[in-house]
Amino acid sequence: MNNKLNYEECLKEFKKSLVGGSEFDMLIEGIIKNISTNRIRWFDVGIGDGHYLKKIVTTLEEKGFMVGVIGIDSDEKAVEEAKVTFPNGKIIHGDFLNKDLERKFDVFIFNQSIYYFHNKNSVIEKCLKNLAEGGLLICVCWSEKDKIFQFHKSVFGKWTLGAFTSENFKELISKNKDVDIVYDKLFKARVDFRLWKNSANLEKNLYVISRIPVSEGISEGNLELAKELVNKQKGNEIRVNGVVIAKKSYNISNFTREKIEALLEERFPNYTEEISKIKGDLEALFMGSWEKETEYLSDYIDSGKVLEVCCAAGLKSVILAKKHKVIAIDINKDRLNAAKDNALLFKVNKNVEFKKIDAENFNELKRLGGFDAIYVDVDWRENLYHPIKKQNIDPFKTCPRTDELYLNLRKLHPKTPIIFKISPFVRVKDLTKLDPCVIEELYIDEKFLSYNVYFDAKIKKSRWQAIHLFNKEIIQK
Repeated sequence: MNNKLNYEECLKEFKKSLVGGSEFDMLIEGIIKNISTNRIRWFDVGIGDGHYLKKIVTTLEEKGFMVGVIGIDSDEKAVEEAKVTFPNGKIIHGDFLNKDLERKFDVFIFNQSIYYFHNKNSVIEKCLKNLAEGGLLICVCWSEKDKIFQFHKSVFGKWTLGAFTSENFKELISKNKDVDIVYDKLFKARVDFRLWKNSANLEKNLYVISRIPVSEGISEGNLELAKELVNKQKGNEIRVNGVVIAKKSYNISNFTREKIEALLEERFPNYTEEISKIKGDLEALFMGSWEKETEYLSDYIDSGKVLEVCCAAGLKSVILAKKHKVIAIDINKDRLNAAKDNALLFKVNKNVEFKKIDAENFNELKRLGGFDAIYVDVDWRENLYHPIKKQNIDPFKTCPRTDELYLNLRKLHPKTPIIFKISPFVRVKDLTKLDPCVIEELYIDEKFLSYNVYFDAKIKKSRWQAIHLFNKEIIQK
């Protein structure tokens, strides 16, 4: 056997025998149909040199998505090439199972790479543990119907790493109640086995389909068997790759008061003694803004009278009311009652008035009168009966609709600054269709949180900016 071969050389030769393109278009279709966020945190397991992923990312970006890439590979040379391909990404050299993942991702993808893991159950479990709600687990690999797979099995046996198919992947996924298969298609093309019959070419192709590192080598017995079998293959045989996409449930695990209080302690570091006394249903409290975030917006607004639309349990109201006179509205009576209690708890009840108003009703909004600034944080779901994490990429498909609410507010208040807090998952640039605006990316402790979108008659041209806040700065009471 030729021990001086490298994988890139072998793969180049292998691809010469593949006729009829690849499953690329299927993969893009499956992602676009099922992705839950416009800002994709992408983890590529077995990234290789990154060239194929670059094609995927470029296509998604051309369609309006924003993709942040992290990739891992055990091949040091491939990792160095991937770093050049993705200079702004994070490329890791090592074993996926041995690396700690510090956050969640929207996509985990195995593009012809899942074969190389001995314990595929552990790999899938790790992905699901670190997959965001509504995130995608993607596997591209050969099908049991694939003639190349069948050739592999005849040469190497049915118990090898490579003897794993898209059908096997679906079987593993079906055992997990937290994910559902949302895309399952077979790409069919041809393989020209005539190009394999040259001994040197056959050896290179065997390295690729063996699904073992080149450094481990292939036995003489495997090579001799392959030479015998390749002569029995027809010139053009069918090849079949499966594209399988599983989607994680939107449900938040362990969604309890205890967990919500832990979140609130992080979001309100100067009010830890009040946390256990804060009123409100779990969803309302989960949606509450950060203390530092609302303080920042409060400082942006000139002193005066502020209208807060969709106040929920009043966790933004109690911070705004420390500097401004606030009229806070919501359609949910129970949340308004909780908000009133929270205003008393935070000792700002004299500065905030809560009113039951339907924000979709123009006349009810009109009766509220004039304001110096308007702050809006709609429910980011299209349907209030959906899980709280199920949000639409379209920034207008909210409750109430962002576009309709903005147009009504602008009719009533043509010169008043209007600020929208917008989901981090949406295609936020679409809001520039309403009016010129400033789109601000908000980071707290270097973690991207959401967008603030500012509409003001003084803004003549839309632009982007970023603000970095640090929650660790705790004030003295």
